[in-house]
Amino acid sequence: MQLYLAAQAEEMPRLDARLRAVCVDYHFSRPLPAGLPARRDGVMLVGGDLSAARAGELAEECRRRELTAVLAGFGQSPALETARFCDALLRRGLQPILTESAWRGGCGAEMLISTALTAGDLSGRLKAALERCPQLCLDLERLCRSVPAARPGDEGAALSRQALAGLLRQGGKVSLSPELMCKSLRTEIKGEGRLILFDDRETLEKKLRLAASLGIRRGFLLYPEWSAEDARAAAEAVSQQGKSPTI
Repeated sequence: MQLYLAAQAEEMPRLDARLRAVCVDYHFSRPLPAGLPARRDGVMLVGGDLSAARAGELAEECRRRELTAVLAGFGQSPALETARFCDALLRRGLQPILTESAWRGGCGAEMLISTALTAGDLSGRLKAALERCPQLCLDLERLCRSVPAARPGDEGAALSRQALAGLLRQGGKVSLSPELMCKSLRTEIKGEGRLILFDDRETLEKKLRLAASLGIRRGFLLYPEWSAEDARAAAEAVSQQGKSPTI
């Protein structure tokens, strides 16, 4: 499994040149950025609605940077435009990767699916997704959410890393959810019982092991949500146990 660290262009020079780093500054609604660091790490990440009309321009940029895949689908693109976009990339020898909401059966794209769940079972979810699309990629989003204790299946609200650190300093029992593959802490905020769900290096390792066991090829981590040290430590821990994520 190949791991990619996604970062803004201004952050790229600070990253270890040995890491696979994906620039997040490409966007369909803007001209392609000039002067980006010359990194050849396999994937271009493009934000916004899909545009088949720009496939040729993206392909030229990919050829210039020796990239082989394009990750997109973060907007609300119609199914026909999605099909045209994927076909245009495939005809140019590039592999499209689409978010789960943008992916359509038969489009020829790999599917990107988030591992940050607040309900359900991650293993079951990934296995079901593999039945729809055998070419699956993971968005290893760093989960950090506050969920009402009375509604454990609720999506809850995003929690900052600083707020999480403060709650952990207050004490309380942290447990591991084997179904969600994240950690949880029961606490009280403004008189209301809350369940805090979050990821750390240990849960990242567990998700990488699961991905490796299912034969998933790629995983993406957002910097600085995950540090380069977090990603490298998790990948090394899993590789030492006979798996093979690389970053």
